[in-house]
Amino acid sequence: MGIFNRTRRGSCGIGAMALAVFYLLCASPNQLQASIAVDTNDLLTFEYQQVGANEEEAVRLASIRAVNATIGQLLLSDYSLQARDLLDPYIQKNYQQFVASYYILERRAGRDGFGVRIRVQTFSEKLNRDLREKRFLYRPKLSPYHYVFLEETLDGQPSPSDTARQAVIQAIRSLDGKVYATGMTSPSNNTDVMTSPAAFAAAREAALRIGAGIIISGRADTGKAREKDILYYKITTYVTTLTLAFVRADDGTLMTSADKSFEANDPDSDKARAQSIQRAAETICQKLLTVSRDMWKRTTPGHADFEIMLTNVKPAQAEAISRHIESQLAEGTRSRLRSYYGEVAVLNVVSPRAYSALERAIREFSELQLRISDHKGNRITINVNP
Repeated sequence: MGIFNRTRRGSCGIGAMALAVFYLLCASPNQLQASIAVDTNDLLTFEYQQVGANEEEAVRLASIRAVNATIGQLLLSDYSLQARDLLDPYIQKNYQQFVASYYILERRAGRDGFGVRIRVQTFSEKLNRDLREKRFLYRPKLSPYHYVFLEETLDGQPSPSDTARQAVIQAIRSLDGKVYATGMTSPSNNTDVMTSPAAFAAAREAALRIGAGIIISGRADTGKAREKDILYYKITTYVTTLTLAFVRADDGTLMTSADKSFEANDPDSDKARAQSIQRAAETICQKLLTVSRDMWKRTTPGHADFEIMLTNVKPAQAEAISRHIESQLAEGTRSRLRSYYGEVAVLNVVSPRAYSALERAIREFSELQLRISDHKGNRITINVNP
């Protein structure tokens, strides 16, 4: 069970500093950690029941758990998290520098391992700065840039041009979307990065480097369907089957996707081919861009009437609370999970209702005990207890 509170730094005179040095010289390892914890800008405190193969492992697991929970709480801010697949091994290796102190409240040994009830304090500001410096935490743009990867074929063979990719780029721009047309050399632009885990990971990393928030990936298969004589003209029909997926670059979440075939007829076969590609790009991009814009707004900071942080919560519990809020507030209220990390969920709630209605809905949730522990502006912290 995680219990969250904050400890603020107080002023320290010369005598207090001397006393602190004395304690550092004389204290035992556990006392040393506790004394270090006094001199900090901002501490977060957690208590856990933790089991490990031995006491050392239980302490390590609880400490990592507390650091991860701290990261989850940092997401109630203007920042979002990216490169989560790299963050986990980074925390596993470096968690100790973010732990201010720990104190074992209870010990017990059993056949299944060694259990402890432990209190862990973390340096939230130090962790915040470190993750920002390494760009695990970043500020998402209100209107994200896109990058397009598109595998193209013409009459069953790899296409020598990127006609379909350029058509998709132009379609996004015509709808007031932002696109980086160039900027990546690997993976290749004419690759459907969704078909290879390695290419997908490389595409996400490259997109984040240039500042693209959304990857568009897919394939366009264009081929001559038929030729038909009509009066004095030979009419050529081309068909383009376009498949596109919009994916968040930061966490790899699929936002929306579609596939459909489009055809065009013209006496000029080149025009028929170009028109089939253009119609496919315009139609599908208009549909998918509308959906992705809505999802982006719902899942990034700065777009909600209320931003709610739920501490010590499981994913299913967060979803249940979100549905309850949406149902109780009604009147067009939408509640969406913005982030989940370290047993901490952040919800974006868009609603015309006042805070008093939200507060009442939280009190009336019967499945779990919810307690509002902090309310600043439109950001609300709720402690969750079974």
